[in-house]
Amino acid sequence: MKKSIIQYIIGGLMLTFAVYQMFVKEYWEAAMYMAAGLAFATMGLIKNGELPQYKGVLNILSWVFILLAGFLFLFLVRTDG
Repeated sequence: MKKSIIQYIIGGLMLTFAVYQMFVKEYWEAAMYMAAGLAFATMGLIKNGELPQYKGVLNILSWVFILLAGFLFLFLVRTDG
């Protein structure tokens, strides 16, 4: 089994939960879960080594997704209530 399977599973679960959040009309939370799920998926691609020519781009992209998920989380904590 590949060492990046955990990243793919967690990313898939987060993306699935993002779809659920869209159905209940919680779009900000859906965006946060999408960003986190995509961050896990890109980290899985980096660990897997399937795209070695895009490793630098994938690193930058994963950090963008991580920061976006963090900022959305802080936004949701600040505005919830």
